[in-house]
This record gives sequence, structure tokens and C-alpha cells, in this order.
Amino acid sequence: MSRGIELSKYDYDLENDSAFFYGTGKKYKKSMDLDGIILDMSEDDYVMAIEILDASKKFNVSKNDLLNLKSFDANIDVNKETIKVVMKINIIKRNNPISKCMEAVGLNSMNLPISNQGIALCS
Repeated sequence: MSRGIELSKYDYDLENDSAFFYGTGKKYKKSMDLDGIILDMSEDDYVMAIEILDASKKFNVSKNDLLNLKSFDANIDVNKETIKVVMKINIIKRNNPISKCMEAVGLNSMNLPISNQGIALCS
């Protein structure tokens, strides 16, 4: 099943280098950690938030660059064995837009239903 949601908020903790993207209107059920990419799942087993630990290192940008985030997109592909998350950010640096991507893959240890989910944040 394919599903898309729009995220409502973005927080970046400069000191801890942690980025958090989240929506509203869903009730939290559980979290899954894919090597520092934490997916918060709603009661209907869809991603409702993403936290990225060591975000500047994972996206290969400076911490200050993450303060100038313009957009975030993620595609979450869940199959019987694995979960694959492909993320893209757009930042502004010296008045120029820059795109950076990263990917995380992990086991579907929580037996989430097969789905393809897209989430996005635009500021």
C-alpha cells in the first residue's frame, strides 16, 4: 500500500546534532532504530516522525547548514524482510540551494505491513 503524509514540524538540536521531523494527528505506538535513524510509528503502523542522530555527519553538511533547511523528503519502503529509508534534504548555503541524500536499511524486525510511504516537509 502506498501512502504519503506531510510533516508539520522540524527541530534541530545543534549541540547534540539531532534532527527531528514530525507530523501531528497520529497516536504514537512504537519506535524502530535503523542505525541512528529512528522511525516513530503510529497505531496504524505508518511512520509519523523521523529522528536522525548525528545528522550533519549522515548528510555530510555542517551543523549550521541544518539550521537553514528548506525541505525534507523521505521514501520508506517496507517489505517482508527489510525497511529501506531514502532521505533528501535541501538547504541554502551562501544563497545557493544544495541537495543532500542518504539511505538507511534495516530488518523489518517489528513485522510491519508491506507498504511504500512518502513523507515531506517544506518550510
